[in-house]
Amino acid sequence: MLGLTSGCAGLGGPPPTPVVIVVTATPAPSPAVVVVTATPGPTTAPVAVATSPAATPTPAASKPAVASKPAATPPPATAASKAVASPTSAPAPETLAVGRTNSYRGLMFTVEEARSGQEVEGEKADRGKTLVGLRLQVHNPSGQTVHFAGSPLHGLLRLRLPSGANPIAETEDPFVRPRFEPEATIAGWLYFQVDRPAPLAELALSLGGGQESVVTIPFSGPEPQIAIRRFEYLRSTEPVRGLIWSVSGGELRLDIPGRQANPGQEFIVVNIRATNPSATEVRIRTTGAMPQEGTDYLRIKADNGVLLQVSEDLNKLPTNFPPKAEQDTLYAWQLPHGSKNPSLVILSPDGSEHAIELGPLPPP
Repeated sequence: MLGLTSGCAGLGGPPPTPVVIVVTATPAPSPAVVVVTATPGPTTAPVAVATSPAATPTPAASKPAVASKPAATPPPATAASKAVASPTSAPAPETLAVGRTNSYRGLMFTVEEARSGQEVEGEKADRGKTLVGLRLQVHNPSGQTVHFAGSPLHGLLRLRLPSGANPIAETEDPFVRPRFEPEATIAGWLYFQVDRPAPLAELALSLGGGQESVVTIPFSGPEPQIAIRRFEYLRSTEPVRGLIWSVSGGELRLDIPGRQANPGQEFIVVNIRATNPSATEVRIRTTGAMPQEGTDYLRIKADNGVLLQVSEDLNKLPTNFPPKAEQDTLYAWQLPHGSKNPSLVILSPDGSEHAIELGPLPPP
């Protein structure tokens, strides 16, 4: 670099006048800036300011804005440029294999797969929402037809979120008012709109209305347990109304085909056999000779002694029994959850009771 010098005046002389000189050294690509001070007066020995690291700059020399032009700084981003630089991104699509089952109203509900995003299987979320789609399979294992005629099925299915929210399912076929014939299976996609996306593994499908025992299918964690407790034995009566009544066992469960137990209750389904031991036909009648069905004279006596009427006749008893005939049947009653010693009661036309003990029942 070309050396520059400065003259130093005496202690009593006038203050130095700053002079800024910009020198471009070839072949350097950028200019080199050197600040020196010049004062009129006699010239003294040259001083190399550029090579003196200990030199203390004068007040005039400490003004970088005058000495050199700093590198260009990009202007601050405006509101419009910020919006372009940081757009609101849509939630990333997610897929989770679930493969879990639970029982509701006598039907087996299986969540096979869950997906989330702005679009699932051609169905799009509303603006500002996220769509959660469940590939659902529903099977009817019973011999009874289950029809959601009065209460649409989709209104009984909710998505349980970690926040505690429970959005209801969208109105989409085939889960609006499906009809399940015996042994039939229906499959399709069930959709929910959520305000904020959540990991699919933290979600669960909730099944049940306000007056029903709700069951869930969590998408991760412990597997859902189908609440069925079975009991088996053989107990019989002496002939009552001309028939021998026997109980071979049954089940305690939260659901029967087409119905879900009320909160705090459960169904007891009893296997009953009626046998005509005689060689003549037996007819079940009132004292006025009117035919009677099983719902008219079969009762369950609860632990507190209350007689409970039949909730559902899953396999009806006839009113006439041929000679030596046997008839197997299924009847269900709803009783308090955790009952221990109920009994089956057969009422005679005169009002007398004949009981078969069903307890002790298996505990929950």
